[in-house]
Amino acid sequence: MYKPANHILVIFGASGDLTRRKLIPALGELQKLGLLPDSFAVLGVGRSKFDDTSYREMISSHMENAEEMLPLLYYHSMDTQAEEDYGALAKRLDQMGSELQIDPSYLFYLATPPSLYEIVPRLLSGVGLTREREGIFRRIIIEKPFGMDYRSAVELNRALLSHLQEHQIYRIDHYLGKETVQNLLVTRFSNGIFEPLWNRNFIRHVEITSAESLGLGTRGGYYDNSGALRDMLQNHLLQLVGLVAMEPPTVISSDA
Repeated sequence: MYKPANHILVIFGASGDLTRRKLIPALGELQKLGLLPDSFAVLGVGRSKFDDTSYREMISSHMENAEEMLPLLYYHSMDTQAEEDYGALAKRLDQMGSELQIDPSYLFYLATPPSLYEIVPRLLSGVGLTREREGIFRRIIIEKPFGMDYRSAVELNRALLSHLQEHQIYRIDHYLGKETVQNLLVTRFSNGIFEPLWNRNFIRHVEITSAESLGLGTRGGYYDNSGALRDMLQNHLLQLVGLVAMEPPTVISSDA
């Protein structure tokens, strides 16, 4: 069974909605399946004044059957916009590597407001946390929305590439990880019944419905800046439109 290299996952926005409801529970499922590295830890980063113990208590209150996952969770409180705080973060990661008895790779997940997508990578780079060497990787995962419009997306991409190489950047829309969404491609291109009929000659219209049962919760600040249109339509729903309406790919790979 394949397992990824030993590493520390650093989640910025560690007390936020995405981390509590999606990221940590997903890691728990990977742990149950035996798909986490042999040496692995999660360092949550944020402004909230948690320590390791109180952070684990907070996560356990939002996650069922969290007992096995909790020992892997740690927390580091800092101002993610303050350059002077990143030296302490680097020291904390060195300490965790020593405790795990490994020279770890780092995977940084920005579960933060989009306003931090340029700031955090720049400050990580400033203390050497994005520098790779043989056998050790440094990766950054950026959630949607990637920019507020075309111009800001281009500018963000340019800013990221001034501190990172392309292979270090993962641009993620978590909607594409849903099983039903992934099955769209199988239904379209691996199904002899549907593939010949999936075109304008046989399909009158396409309707995509996103039905949410959750309210804003603690995400009011995020919605004040982005709004529902940018939060759902220009990423999640347009990605679905792309999967439904795209031409058959000539090459199936990540670079296609």
